[in-house]
Amino acid sequence: MHNALEQAKTAAADICGNPLAYDQVPWFWSDQYELKLQTAGLSQGYDQVVIRGNMATRSFAAFYMKDGRLLAVDAVNRPVEFTLAKRWIWDGKAPSPQQLGDDSIEAKALAV
Repeated sequence: MHNALEQAKTAAADICGNPLAYDQVPWFWSDQYELKLQTAGLSQGYDQVVIRGNMATRSFAAFYMKDGRLLAVDAVNRPVEFTLAKRWIWDGKAPSPQQLGDDSIEAKALAV
């Protein structure tokens, strides 16, 4: 829904003669039974994946990085990490891979 609204705003601005660049971070979410799946960014070209949480318990986030820069996140039952990562991708800032992977650090304390 968000993507459709933002694209509609861009198209309307163009039609009205006020060109507007579409520069949103792509994202989506889906609830599949007990799983909340959320993705933000584009992982193409990544050179490192940092896992936070535990894949076996179905509660983790996979952070895709290139040259230390956060490109994307896939989160399973980790809405806080998803929300933070979406902002980090937009801002072009993120914690270090070591901090991202350290689940003993509360997610909100990772804010940059």
